[in-house]
Amino acid sequence: MSTCSNDNPCETRFATDDDQTTGSSENVDVQGHDFPSGQQSDTPLPRSKRKRKRAREDRGLPPDEELAKLATAYLDRQHRHWPKLLEEGLLPLRTEELIRQMVVDFKERHRTGEVDPQRIRPFLRFCQKIGGAYNRYSCDNSSPTSALDQMVNSLDKAHGEGRFIPWEYVFADYSVTGLDPSRQGYSSYKSLVSNSDHPLETTYIDDFTRASRDELEWWKLAALSKRLNKRMIGASDGFDVSSQDWDVKITFYGLVSRLFIKGLREKVRRGMRGAARRGTCLGKLSLGFTRRVHRDQNGNVAYGPDGQSIKEPCIDPATKPFLLLLYELFVDRNWTTYKIVQHFNKTKVDGWDGWTERAIKQLLWSPASIGVFIWNRTRREYDWDAEKWVVVKNPRAAWEVYYDRNLAIVPMDKWRSARQKLAEMRRNSPLTGRKRSRNQISATTLFSGTLFCEYCGTELKLNRSTSKYKQMACLNGTFHARDCHLHTSKSVKVIEECLLAHIRSVVLTDAAIDDMVTRANDHLEREAAKPQVDTASMKSRARKLQTKIDRLVRKVEDADDEDGELCRGYHKRIVELQKDLNRLNAAIRDAEVSNRRSVKPLDAARVKGYLANLRSVLNDEIPVAAEAIRQLTGPIKIRQEPIPGRKHGARWIATFNPDLMRVLRYVVGDGPDSSALASGIGGEPQAIEVVIEKVPIYEQLAPDFKRLRDAGASIQSIAMAYGMTWVDAKRILDFAETGQRPKWKAGKRTGTGSRPTKYLDISSQVADLRDNQKMSFPRIAARLGVSEETARRGYDHAHRASLREAVERGEAPRRGSYSHLGEEKMEAIRKLLREGKETSAIASEVGCSDGTVRRVRKQMQVGTDTEEAA
Repeated sequence: MSTCSNDNPCETRFATDDDQTTGSSENVDVQGHDFPSGQQSDTPLPRSKRKRKRAREDRGLPPDEELAKLATAYLDRQHRHWPKLLEEGLLPLRTEELIRQMVVDFKERHRTGEVDPQRIRPFLRFCQKIGGAYNRYSCDNSSPTSALDQMVNSLDKAHGEGRFIPWEYVFADYSVTGLDPSRQGYSSYKSLVSNSDHPLETTYIDDFTRASRDELEWWKLAALSKRLNKRMIGASDGFDVSSQDWDVKITFYGLVSRLFIKGLREKVRRGMRGAARRGTCLGKLSLGFTRRVHRDQNGNVAYGPDGQSIKEPCIDPATKPFLLLLYELFVDRNWTTYKIVQHFNKTKVDGWDGWTERAIKQLLWSPASIGVFIWNRTRREYDWDAEKWVVVKNPRAAWEVYYDRNLAIVPMDKWRSARQKLAEMRRNSPLTGRKRSRNQISATTLFSGTLFCEYCGTELKLNRSTSKYKQMACLNGTFHARDCHLHTSKSVKVIEECLLAHIRSVVLTDAAIDDMVTRANDHLEREAAKPQVDTASMKSRARKLQTKIDRLVRKVEDADDEDGELCRGYHKRIVELQKDLNRLNAAIRDAEVSNRRSVKPLDAARVKGYLANLRSVLNDEIPVAAEAIRQLTGPIKIRQEPIPGRKHGARWIATFNPDLMRVLRYVVGDGPDSSALASGIGGEPQAIEVVIEKVPIYEQLAPDFKRLRDAGASIQSIAMAYGMTWVDAKRILDFAETGQRPKWKAGKRTGTGSRPTKYLDISSQVADLRDNQKMSFPRIAARLGVSEETARRGYDHAHRASLREAVERGEAPRRGSYSHLGEEKMEAIRKLLREGKETSAIASEVGCSDGTVRRVRKQMQVGTDTEEAA
């Protein structure tokens, strides 16, 4: 049994026994019903294989072999109807390669709705009127040949009316309900019909219900055909939207179809409720359960109205251990759901590697583990305001609960403990009660909604989103799910710096900026020259609509309507008027914006100034900036590559096609000036690859260190010039020469923080004692109570600019001069020399040798000669 309701009961048959068992050979019981070879009728049947969810654009696509059959039938029929086209080569002979190309072509236009009109032009020489065909069937249990037969009927009808249907105009939806107006093949065909570039004159469908099961969609489709002046013909029922009574027929069709669907839905629900009450199977069973043939009170196999044996749920011996393991890991071993998902995907539990945290939590919460099966918890309803299907919870009284203690797999106390733990996790989660927003609607980072995994196609999201440290990753790769190989994560800061730097240097070049600013200013001038839009009449219509809405609301408030029919009618009309008012208000806002003509021209220098600090400017308005970046780059595919010499981590490679024209088209829209504004900017989009990686500091410094070392600088000089120890400089040089990455040893955490660097604290004092008082480093070290090496490091830190210049020249650094007498006695000697005293008298008075006095005199003479020469 399933714990969810039937999505489209009107489109499915009785859901108790729609599955078939298969085997290499088959046995037949006495009543003619089939069972697999060697399979007893009450033996547990194998579980159905899990299927991956299809992408929306692939919905309605059948397997390639079914499309090949459709293409083959098309060629055979059209060869018979149009031999002239066969002779001219426009309908080529059937070959395997041609069929393969037709299949590829069908899938492409199904997904995109785009067809090159030039491919249809050659047919116009032989047939002036071109038609299209749409086919659909709604259930997996239907035969795929239904679509093929519908197409053949459409081709015959079109040929009888002298119209040719090219393969490019054949569309179909396989196994898709007609109640869904957004089905992919149907939407793609409508976009093709709306395109005036295509010479499509008539649409052929087998009968009108193939186009839709919804009467409102019928009216929309008929109105579209009437507005475009294009025919719509039913090949089997003879419906013609061009006939005089087309609107009456649609009304009758809608009434009959609605009654049929309503009756079918009630029958299916009645049968499903009875099946749930009796404990037979409804839909897919959760992990740990499978199906077996149901027997009646006498032990005989029970059969349904369709002649198939009825199935009932039973414990699956193959997956029961995994369900027990799930509860053991979560409750007893205290594993997180994150860790459980990784383990389940690695071991491919139930042959599936698409496990998610949500699926694991649903299994832990489900009462099916203790033998309780609930049907009709929810139902799907169409929200006419939002124009989409929504899930609505049914009241508890409408639930159908079936309990079988023999189907209990997990003990009650362990199941209850798991539920309590899940409830506590939900209460403690910061996301509880918070409405989640989609990345592409409200981005949280500059590249949210833009980065996609190249392996599995999933959007990259934040797997760590603290205020200071944010990281992005592919959640499938993190869980090792869906055979995704993007297992690493990257800092948002690194991603933004690498990508924005490349965009600024390669895409947004100075020449491109100058060209774009010039074109933008020209566009602004043309916009300013346009006449003002008169919004007075638009505002008057808006006020009248609002008045009507207010009157209807007052009537609803005053209405005495017991059955609610009158209020529902008022509500429907209010909704229609409100939609018209919303559209009119949007038009008024656009007109008022366009009327603001006082726009200053752009300044190229200012634009380049903004681009100089691109990341900080974009972070001011992240959602808007993220949308602009997404338009510029398009989807960015991410893959990873190992980093040579490193055991952990990997570098990311981003691939994208930047296009400035796409940005301008997004900003300007589809106005008449958009093509002139965007033409010629940036050229054709070219694929670009960008390495996203945080380059370690030692790797950045290695080339510079090697160059300085080759120039003759010592390791100690290089270390002091860059403010590091000799050991660290030596490791960087070893990496530059050998390519072997250094192994940094992490220090022990003491909880008291790192030790203070003494040379930084005393650097100013050392510089003063050395430069002004001419003290030697040993005396400076003794005075400050540090080592000579620490004193030298302090001096070098205060003179890093001159030290780096010396290292760049390959010279030994000069750390000033010193005097044992001290600067005071040296100044006294210079003073006495200026007064003209004798050498011996000066030496005796100051307390130094005669040689010292003569050396000072010589220095003074050299200094005087230098000044005179200057």
